Amino acid sequence: MKLPAISPLQFRLKTLGPFRVPEYKGSLFRGGFGHFFRDLICVTRAPDCKGCPHLATCPYSLIFESPVLPEHAVLRKYPHAPHPFVLVPPLDPRTALPPGVDLCMQVTLIGPGIAYLPHFIRVFDELGASGRYGGRFSISAVTSAFGGRDVVYDGGTRRFLGSPMVWQLPPPNGPVQRLRLHFITPLRMRTGGRYNDSPDFVAVTHALLRRLHLLGALYGGMDGDARWMHSLMAQADAVVTERADFRWYHWERTSGRDRRRIAMDGVVGSLEASGDLTALAPCFRVGEWLHVGSGTSMGMGKYTMDYTS
Repeated sequence: MKLPAISPLQFRLKTLGPFRVPEYKGSLFRGGFGHFFRDLICVTRAPDCKGCPHLATCPYSLIFESPVLPEHAVLRKYPHAPHPFVLVPPLDPRTALPPGVDLCMQVTLIGPGIAYLPHFIRVFDELGASGRYGGRFSISAVTSAFGGRDVVYDGGTRRFLGSPMVWQLPPPNGPVQRLRLHFITPLRMRTGGRYNDSPDFVAVTHALLRRLHLLGALYGGMDGDARWMHSLMAQADAVVTERADFRWYHWERTSGRDRRRIAMDGVVGSLEASGDLTALAPCFRVGEWLHVGSGTSMGMGKYTMDYTS
């Protein structure tokens, strides 16, 4: 398994006035990001990106639209390429916030997406200043989301103080026999063509491995050979789901193009599994940053993992 470089970051925000937002803020932040990013970058001013001659080089297209290009043979069965970022909105459940509240948004940049950090900062600066998405806010700082939490960008002085750190997979720590996943944001995934309201370990693992395979092939220099993935899927099939405790989480988003309401329901909760999990544990450790299922650019499919020997 060869994965792309990933840089998990925290955008530390502060509300500058009354802030009225949904309980789950993924669509709000991701939608605002896309709108301001396109306004900042687009040179054609066309109403949409379909057929644009700049698709292969435009930062907005590569980051937010992520088109399937002819050289992406691994995506021949997929309508869209996975985005080179994961955006987790502030998880404060309050819907009305006063001025002066500190919020934290997590952004994991993937592969070539790391080079576009200045775009992310400028876009969220303008989004926050506009007040059009819930209210006004500012960026206090951008820090690494792991390790020493080094400051990468100081919002007060508007200066970069360092380069974003690249996360490294920690070395293995012995055999793994039991694993627990706790889903913090809604997990939305299909199994057998239907949305799964009580996924087991096998379904979650297969979805995660497919995501890692696509990200590795697109952004990590993998050649598209899926044998490593099939081998781990076979190992996952022998793992026993000991407990799956999920509840349905209902939320909707508004389509930015035609203003339709779109259901984005998923499940939150936890599952526990037992078996030979040693080879699979590193994949789940990476998945803590990269998430699983659909809607990852809105923060969906975020989980934490615990395991024991």
